Amino acid sequence: MSSIDANGITINYEEWGDPEAPAVVLLHGFSSDLRMWAAVVDAFARDYRVVAPDLRGHGLTSVPEALSAYTMEAYVEDLRALLDALEIEICALVGCSFGGMIAAQAAVTMAERFAGVVLSDSSAAFENEAYDERYRERERGIAAQEAMIAQHGSAGAGKRAAASVSDPFLAAGIRKRYENIRSDGFLGAARVRRERPDLLGVIGQKLTSPVLICTGDEDPVHCASLLMAERLPAARVVTFRNTGHGIPARAPEIFAETVLRFFSDIEEGNPLAGRRII
Repeated sequence: MSSIDANGITINYEEWGDPEAPAVVLLHGFSSDLRMWAAVVDAFARDYRVVAPDLRGHGLTSVPEALSAYTMEAYVEDLRALLDALEIEICALVGCSFGGMIAAQAAVTMAERFAGVVLSDSSAAFENEAYDERYRERERGIAAQEAMIAQHGSAGAGKRAAASVSDPFLAAGIRKRYENIRSDGFLGAARVRRERPDLLGVIGQKLTSPVLICTGDEDPVHCASLLMAERLPAARVVTFRNTGHGIPARAPEIFAETVLRFFSDIEEGNPLAGRRII
């Protein structure tokens, strides 16, 4: 484990691979931490310097108490500070879910820092009339979880969520999962998810890096990923069959293969645009 101090917090991160190799930076999902990348880091680290931080409010990174400390701008500035501290001028950026939202904003804000951007299980806007009921149902579930944690704290929310589960093993697992949630970080990041800038109107012009969009056909966010893809006609779009939310964890081998092929095509100057189902 390593860390830097920046923007009033301590940012925890891990590194793998050759420090002299081109860099790949991985941004994890909401209420997760850098460990979500465990199944793919070895594949990436064979040819790249891999860096994965815990995002603000997650993992071993600081958890500010004030909700005002959680903004999309703050997450982007944390990423900028990490790149600067590690002397990474240009890298490939990979974000999953909430990490993909931050990656998209960063790529719009400082496109010159990214040789390629991978947006997995993610979206460019919180709300759009084109989103389907699966998406909206998922968001209602997250909102309910947020309300419960705001009222009872993460441990209290876990006890309440587990109370209706008759299987002792499953109930214990639910309580443990909630205990690992850092309440202030969860609430702050949840607000950022809702209040982030709508990028759908600008990504076509401002996201100038090569883009790979990965989406699972069983993911409730699938409709939002496809809408984002419509605004990025030069992007490569890969749909993973029979796959739900969280492709890097659900299908790590084929995800790593897909991302590495994308990196290779960037480096070799091969055509990038197109759509595939795998």
